[in-house]
Amino acid sequence: MTQQQINRLEMFQATLDHMNTSPEIWNAIPVIGNYKNLLTQLIQDIKVAAGDQEASRIFLSTSQRQLKKQISDKMDILDDILESYALDTDNAELIGQAANSYSDYFKLSNENFEIKVSHVISLMETYLEQMADYGATTAQIEDVQLDMNLFMERRGKPRSYKIASKVATKSLGDLFKEATPLLKKLDNVIKRFKRSNISFYNGYTSARQIIDK
Repeated sequence: MTQQQINRLEMFQATLDHMNTSPEIWNAIPVIGNYKNLLTQLIQDIKVAAGDQEASRIFLSTSQRQLKKQISDKMDILDDILESYALDTDNAELIGQAANSYSDYFKLSNENFEIKVSHVISLMETYLEQMADYGATTAQIEDVQLDMNLFMERRGKPRSYKIASKVATKSLGDLFKEATPLLKKLDNVIKRFKRSNISFYNGYTSARQIIDK
C-alpha cells in the first residue's frame, strides 16, 4: 500500500472503532448498523488484499502490545454480543464463558490470551447464525482473526487462521474507491446526532479526519 492508502485505512479503522464504542447510541437505527457492517467488511477486504506488503505491515503490526490492545477491544464487543444472546436464551454455561471485559483479555499472559481469544471466537462461530439479530457478522469475526494472525507472527508463531479472500478480482484501488460513497452515506445519517448527542458526533467527525504522515 502507498502511504496515502495507509493513512486512509487508519481513518477507516478509527471511524469503525468510534462506532463500536457507543452502539447503544445508534443501534436503534438499522441503516447505521448496516453501513457499519459494510465498513467492517471493507476494512477486512483491504487487509486481505494488502497481504504481506511492507507498507500494510506498518499499519497492521506496529507493535505486539498495540495489537493486543486492539484485539482486546474487539473481543470485548464480541463478548457483549455473545453475552446478550446467552442471557436471552437462559444459557447459563454460555453466560459464564462470555462475561469478559477488555481488561480480562489484556491482562492475560500472551499464551493464555491466545487460548482465550481462540475459544471465544469458536463460540462466536458456533452461534453466529442465531446471533444475527444481535449484530454479529462473519466480517467481525474474520477481522479479529486477521489481527490474531498478525499477533501470532509477532510472537514468532504460525498463523492460526486461514481467511478466504473474497476480493481476488478487486485491486486495492477499487476497494478504496468503494469506501468514498459508503462513508458519505454514513456521514449523512450520523448528522442526526449533531444536536441530540454532540459528544458522539464530534468524536465521529474527529475519527473521520485523515492524518497525513
